[in-house]
Parts: sequence; C-alpha cells; structure tokens
Amino acid sequence: MKYLIVKGWLGFGDRLESLKMAVSYAQTHNLQIYVDWRDPMWSHGSEDFYTYFKLVNMPVLNSLSDIPEDATYYPAFWKGNLEKHVTYEFIQEHKDENINIGVLDKPFEADVVVFSSCGTRLLYNDSSFFAKSFRVVDPRILSKVRYHASRKPLGQSWGIHIRGTDRAKGPNRRHVSIQSIVSHFTVMGGMNMQNVVVMSDDAEQLSVWKRYYPQSYVVSEVSLQNYTLAGNHNVSKDQLTSSKDEMNVDSLVDFFVLTSCDRIFSTMKDSRFAAEARRLHPVVSQILNGS
Repeated sequence: MKYLIVKGWLGFGDRLESLKMAVSYAQTHNLQIYVDWRDPMWSHGSEDFYTYFKLVNMPVLNSLSDIPEDATYYPAFWKGNLEKHVTYEFIQEHKDENINIGVLDKPFEADVVVFSSCGTRLLYNDSSFFAKSFRVVDPRILSKVRYHASRKPLGQSWGIHIRGTDRAKGPNRRHVSIQSIVSHFTVMGGMNMQNVVVMSDDAEQLSVWKRYYPQSYVVSEVSLQNYTLAGNHNVSKDQLTSSKDEMNVDSLVDFFVLTSCDRIFSTMKDSRFAAEARRLHPVVSQILNGS
C-alpha cells in the first residue's frame, strides 16, 4: 500500500467521522493520503476539501494524477474510475462492485486503497492524533470564527445546534424536538446562562427556540437564507440563492464556533455534527491556529 484516497459522502459530521478513521489508518501505515470531496453534496463545481482544509505532519498526495498508471487498486473497480464520486445513485448503480471496504483496520493488497466513506466507521473520542494533522486554512472561516469569539466568550458559552429540515419533518416532530432541547437545556441550568450561542439550518425551529431564549446569539446566516426541508446539503444548485461555497463556509463557521463552546446541545441525539464538535472541542485551538 502506498496511497489512500478518501471519497466524500453525506454531511460534514459524517465526513469528519470517515476522515478521522482514514487519517488514523494513513498515519499507521505511512500512506500518502488524498481527500476527494468533489461530490455534489459538497461541491457544485470548484469546491473541494482543499478549499477549506489541509493535512499536515503526515504523507500527502498532491494530486490524483501523481499516481503511477501501472498502480494496482483496491477495490479494483476504482482503476480508471477514480474521477467518479459517491452519491446515492452511484451506490445503487454499483452495489455489486464491492466498493464499500468497511472499517479501515487491516492492510490491503494494492498500491492504491480507495475508501468510499460508506458503512461502519471507527469513532475516536481522543482526537489529538487528528488535530496533529487537520488544519482549517480558509481565511473566511478563520476570521468569522474569531469575529464571533470577539462577540461572545465561546469558551464560557453553551452552544445549541438546532438541526431541522430533513431531520425533523412534520410540524409535530419539529415542535417536539425544540421543546425537548429547551426542557433539557433549562434543567441543566440554561436559565442562568448569560452566553447562549445558536447554530441552525432551520429558520422555523430557530424562531420557536427564540420564544424561550430570546437573548440567544445566532451564528448561522447563509444556511437560514437557503432554508429548505430537503436539508441544505441535499439541495441542487438551481435551488440555492447562495453558492455552494458560501453554504460550506457558513456551515463550517457554525461547526467551529459550536466546537469552541464549553457545552454543546443538539436537537438530534444522533447528530454527527454535534458529536464531532464535542470530540474536537479539546483540540479546536490547534485545528484553527495550528498550535
């Protein structure tokens, strides 16, 4: 094994879970890694992983074109198909090709291992190994996170992640999810919190939250302007009033502000976005500042 190619799949929380496993695997086996997030959930043309991030302190592959033509691949399907991207349709079309290699926990007999980011992942509560290598490099994200940190002491704030849209369909479920987090937040002492910082992709649910906590400091901007019940990461280019790049930056600012908060709450118990924010909280300064 010489190279590890990581394909993008689903939302940012899912991508982080997959990427952390891939980084750990590449570090263990000393593989050159390349992250390919040009799939339509992340990119509508020019956006990629490297638009916003970079990997350091480990072997990296600068371009897919740097892979020798005679290299062997696992799964074999990817030889000659490396420019293809993982989508729901792709998975259905190639369900017999065994593109899902499962958990990265063993070596493979090939020069190039392609991880489709589908299926089961290993989870890492200690993210120090990841923080050693993962950096935010987009100045728009860094400056906006610093701006919010200047408005609110994030390390002394409680972060609220209100995930709605495709994860809270139907008016009853939408109101129940807000009432549930409000009740939990209040029981945990939220009424006494001076610094409440909120991230949301759902304008309706956010308005309900603010009936209970009107003093909340709202971070999200572009995602609320493009709010749709389909889920913003699933929206096609012609349905957006903002570019995919603007949507990505807004979501990443939300994530790293949430990650910087002292405590993190979410309307969705299985939110990978919130779960990874909690896991990365102890090392967020290193990821943002390279320190």
